[in-house]
Amino acid sequence: MSIMLRIRSISRLAALMVLGACASRTPEAFDQRMTTFIGRPEAELVAGLGVPSRSYEADGRRLLQWDFLQQSSAPAIYPSIGLGFGSFGWGGRGVGVGTGVGAGLGGASAPRGCSVVFEVREGTVQGFNRNGPGCVA
Repeated sequence: MSIMLRIRSISRLAALMVLGACASRTPEAFDQRMTTFIGRPEAELVAGLGVPSRSYEADGRRLLQWDFLQQSSAPAIYPSIGLGFGSFGWGGRGVGVGTGVGAGLGGASAPRGCSVVFEVREGTVQGFNRNGPGCVA
């Protein structure tokens, strides 16, 4: 495989990764995922989400709360300036200055929180409530 074909393949792969990182994650998709637990036994809820952070019981109701933190996956786009040193050909030397646009793939911003509380009656999940900017899927 020639070097140009390899560069094109790598460029296409990088573009697909950036598009995947930019895919919209919405609260509606999160709600759709959580709705699958409604009407199911409490044991399936715990099996699906893990052990809850808190629980509370009163008047025949059991409230189970999960707290999640997730890194922001939004890419960061910023201007950049670079300075390069190198040689070209046989014994050539050069210095170059250039500008460009860089794209970071996330991880630099603060984590976003999400709190989800499920209501359970007689061992069956009745509904849920979510709160926080990190409640996206």
